[in-house]
Amino acid sequence: MRSSSVLAALAVQSALASPLNKRDPQHPASASGGSLDSMVHGATAFTPSVFSGNTTAILESLKAMFGGAASFVPSLFSDSKKAATSAMGSLAPADSPGTSGMLSMSSIMSAAAYLLPSQAGTVQTKEGKMRPGSKRAIIKYGPYELPAYKKPTGSKPEGGHAHGGASGDKGGMGGMDMGGPKSGTWEGLVSLLQTMTGNKPMDPNGLGFIKRLSSGVCKDCTVLAGKMNVISENGTVLGVADGVYVHHAVTMDVSKPVTQYITGCTGDPAAAFNPFIGAGVDDFTQYYTTKDAKFNSGFYVKDDTFLMQVELVNYKEVKQQVYLQMDMEYMPGKVGNDASQAVLSATKCGSLDLGFKPKAGEAGQIESQDFPVNVDGTVIASRGHMHDGGTSVNMLLNGKVVCTSKAIYGSTANGAGVDGKEWQTITKMEECEAPIPVKKGDTVKITATYDMKQHPARESNGEGQEVMGIMTYVFVPKA
Repeated sequence: MRSSSVLAALAVQSALASPLNKRDPQHPASASGGSLDSMVHGATAFTPSVFSGNTTAILESLKAMFGGAASFVPSLFSDSKKAATSAMGSLAPADSPGTSGMLSMSSIMSAAAYLLPSQAGTVQTKEGKMRPGSKRAIIKYGPYELPAYKKPTGSKPEGGHAHGGASGDKGGMGGMDMGGPKSGTWEGLVSLLQTMTGNKPMDPNGLGFIKRLSSGVCKDCTVLAGKMNVISENGTVLGVADGVYVHHAVTMDVSKPVTQYITGCTGDPAAAFNPFIGAGVDDFTQYYTTKDAKFNSGFYVKDDTFLMQVELVNYKEVKQQVYLQMDMEYMPGKVGNDASQAVLSATKCGSLDLGFKPKAGEAGQIESQDFPVNVDGTVIASRGHMHDGGTSVNMLLNGKVVCTSKAIYGSTANGAGVDGKEWQTITKMEECEAPIPVKKGDTVKITATYDMKQHPARESNGEGQEVMGIMTYVFVPKA
């Protein structure tokens, strides 16, 4: 789910070649010491190379683009807090807590979005039910053809949320196999770029792509709730029982300025975009108010640019044609306090991964560092995201558990067979509905538990895939 990483890289090259950057090209472009002209020179070849899928071409165009600032991109993903802070500081919005810089990430990412292929949607509008005067929009994108499932070949598959990296690299989990590319390397970034553009799916049997949504989402509206589903041509919702595994489907607002109300890992590019509405194998609705709609908040959309990053896996040995459907309810105009979604992970900082791979039959817990709260406000709609093997994601406020999101697995009747084996998968994550008040100076920690004996990892190409321990939440700042 680190779609922000490729966007950050695309955004940098777009901004350097666009009117957004007004600096003298003879002056340093970042704390790393490169010049704008050297970056613009490489930028002309960068985007075509990424979409070509050619590893060597991507690597060479990246190095050419950053020229004298060759340490810049790796520093964003480095284990060195100082290097990451310096690099992010040169790009972060001036009003972000604890940072200042020459470029607004939200602005350059909006410009970068136009480098991506567009996707139009068909829209049905109905009356809403959550509040008087609310509207409902059902948006259909596609079709997309899922390639037929390939049985294990005996070759080692790529990693899961490790962004295509082989599973031999170790992360910061006490030697636990994190399944990802080594942070702080050009090769790791190239692998990540290939993954996010669909040239290297996270799952060896996956179909991955990223597109700019050219139509569908409402304008000048406040979104109260929404969800995404994979559907057939006739509108039937598809899932594991139909051979369709939703690794993830994520939409993000790359126009809306980002504020880190709770500061996650330093240098984490996830802080550079606003998640919007998404989907996973665990069925859920994303709320920007409470379920009863009484909390005075929502996600305001003016005339924003949205991207959609998706990976789907077909477990049938024949191709399948599918569509993506976004179903949202909104109020016309700006209503209430503006809410935003964010994620925190139980995995350690300094890695490109949000996933980890415990050993078969192992049970245990991982935990994050403490994350500081920067402003007074309220956390709502907290919900974990895990893959098979995970059992719960927990949020601690000042050391006290305030949210436990348990993984609910499907019954045997709903399980799907993979290579002749019975498969029980996560069908839902419990949500913490009660608002959680927080204040500046508080600390938040995320923990995740897993039991690989009770819930074996999902298999693809004959190998177990990664577990995750993410807490998604919505933050509403105090008015």
